[in-house]
Amino acid sequence: MMPMDYLDFASDLPVNGRIIFSSAEESEEVMRQYGVDQQLRQSSKGSFQADCTMLETEEAILSADRFAQACLAHFEPPPDTVSILAFRCAGGEFLVSGEKVTEDNLVVVPHGHGTDLVFSNLAGSEGVAIPKTKYSELTEALCPSCAQPEGLQIAKGNPRLLQGIRNSVIRIIAAAQPRDENIDDLVARMVLTANADPWAERPEIFYRKQAKIDIAKQVQTFIDENYQEQIRIEDLCRATERGVRTLQRCFTRYFDSTISDYLKVIRLNAAHRALTVAQPGEETVTSIAANNGFTHLGRFSVEYRKHFGKSAHETLLER
Repeated sequence: MMPMDYLDFASDLPVNGRIIFSSAEESEEVMRQYGVDQQLRQSSKGSFQADCTMLETEEAILSADRFAQACLAHFEPPPDTVSILAFRCAGGEFLVSGEKVTEDNLVVVPHGHGTDLVFSNLAGSEGVAIPKTKYSELTEALCPSCAQPEGLQIAKGNPRLLQGIRNSVIRIIAAAQPRDENIDDLVARMVLTANADPWAERPEIFYRKQAKIDIAKQVQTFIDENYQEQIRIEDLCRATERGVRTLQRCFTRYFDSTISDYLKVIRLNAAHRALTVAQPGEETVTSIAANNGFTHLGRFSVEYRKHFGKSAHETLLER
């Protein structure tokens, strides 16, 4: 069987209203217009490509997106909303706050409980964001015996039902004038599915691993705040008061990446962001590389081209 390419993977998105991104920064900017706080970092090699379609109504925001490259992301829904997401991935799995999620899962993310996402090449999602009050009202009406836990929920659903949900999101977005009752039916099906699984009622299954998650997040925070400087493993051990093996094990489990690979990805993405806003003649590739933790210009140039599919000089001149 021939491997699927990105054009095939993204072919189900409607053409009208499709937004095409050529960088993670462009994606973040569009998401901010809808109130979504999304921090996106490309983690695999190749020219960045992503597509997205959105529909905003008075009662909901519907979205469908596709990514050609693997990425690390932090996702926070719009204020006072709950996002319900159905993921798809050619590789079969996402990591959502360190938990393995497949196309058989539905993920609920309330505002204030942002989640970390790790996905491989050819990944995407369909989802809705609705007011928290509406989510609570629907849960009480549709699942009166279900608890309403705070925080992230991961529910397992029927694959055919979830595929129908994904198709409905795309079909409604593609409609020139979507009917309110179709949107209401879609939202109700998603809320019902999210609360029909025991995981949705027992968030302690997820939070039982919180200590290991905290260690991984401490490492991430230290790197994100200090990536411009030299970072040694002993610095991380001192900052977290943990041993090397514990740090590596917890971090790899949560982010599906070694600490050193994550550090390189953060530095490369930071350099890319700086190059996209720099003024040629005022800043140079050399200064930007040095300002983002790279001490060897030749090695930086090679790694940058491998990662983004073009040279750092080309990115600078595009500005």
